Parts: sequence; structure tokens; C-alpha cells
Amino acid sequence: MTRAVMLSSGDPLRFTVERNGAPVELVATPQRRMENDPIAGRIQIGRIGVLLEARRQDIRHVRYDPISAIGAGAQQTADVIGSTVTYLGRLLTGRESGDQLSGPIGIAKASGSLTNMAVQANPDPRATALNLGLTLINLAAILSIGIGFLNLLPIPVLDGGHLVFYAYEAVARRPVAARFQEAGYRVGLALLAGFMLFATWNDLQKLNLFQFLGGLVS
Repeated sequence: MTRAVMLSSGDPLRFTVERNGAPVELVATPQRRMENDPIAGRIQIGRIGVLLEARRQDIRHVRYDPISAIGAGAQQTADVIGSTVTYLGRLLTGRESGDQLSGPIGIAKASGSLTNMAVQANPDPRATALNLGLTLINLAAILSIGIGFLNLLPIPVLDGGHLVFYAYEAVARRPVAARFQEAGYRVGLALLAGFMLFATWNDLQKLNLFQFLGGLVS
């Protein structure tokens, strides 16, 4: 629910809630606002004016057998990819800001923030080690899914671009002309470099580096 609200700024969402034992249909439109997220930093996300509070009695522990675990992992992978596709689509259409894109600096900051949260969750050394290990494994999995998906985009310098060239060769029975491949690689490299620069710029903005430097200059 939180993910759906965050990625639906300006779009009406329909909710079914239970009130006095009866279902009630509600429609709410998330509004974009700036928040200082402890992990992602300063980002603009959609909010509807209410927060979800995790209560101890609402937490369920579910054990999966190996087969069910594969299915649950595939579902979570699909959820991450779906959120990524939704965000990129809204970004290209101007309905979302680009401040949620992060590069190596943002990933390092998120790792540090998650580590601090895992350590503070339980002072017991064994619990701290377990929380930290699970947290970092989960972060590594999410990053791997995101990077793997982006690597399959049809940009010539990425694996997705190579697959496009191979598909053309399979259909046309001849490889793509060298000059077109060269032009594609140059465009792809420019796009990839621009993306990395933009992500790094976002990371520096979230760290308030420019305001800090401006204060030193003034």
C-alpha cells in the first residue's frame, strides 16, 4: 500500500476499509511532498495524509518450504521490477520527480543508514548481527534486481542492446551494419554517462553538499 501511494502522486486511488464491521469505499489522491527519508534522504513522494503503524500483534511470521520460497522470491522480484517500471514510466511522462534515482553515493548512504537502524533495533549482539545480516542481504537482493533489470534495457552498450542486435541478426540473416553499431554504442554510452551523472547529482543534493559549500563560500 505504501509503495502504491508513493508512486501515485496526482492519481485517484480507491481504498476499501473496514469501519464498524462494514466495508467502506474511499477515494484518495496522493499529493507529492518533500520528505527527509532516513534511508533515501530528501525525496518527493506521494502521501495521502495517513501513516501505517506496524503493531506487534499484526506481525505474522511465515515459514516457507523450498518450493514455496522460490515462488515467494519470484513474487517479490516481480514487485521490485513492477515498481521500477512504474517509476520510470511516470518519470518519462513528467508525473514523477527524478530525485529517487541514486548512484554509488546514495547506495553507500543507504547501506550506512540501514546498518544503523539494524544495530539500534536490538542491543543484543546476536540479534544485532542477525538483523544486520538480513538487512544487508535484502538490500543486496534489491540492488541486484534493479541493476539486472536496467542492464536488460535496449541500450546498445548494455546487454539489452546486444540482445536487440542479435534479434535483428536472427531475423534479417545478417549483422547490423558496423556504422550503425558504432553510432548506437556512442548514443548508448552518452545516455548511460548522463544517467550516472544525474544520479550522482541527486546524491550530492540529498547530502546538502552544495548548501554546505555555499555556506563556506559566503
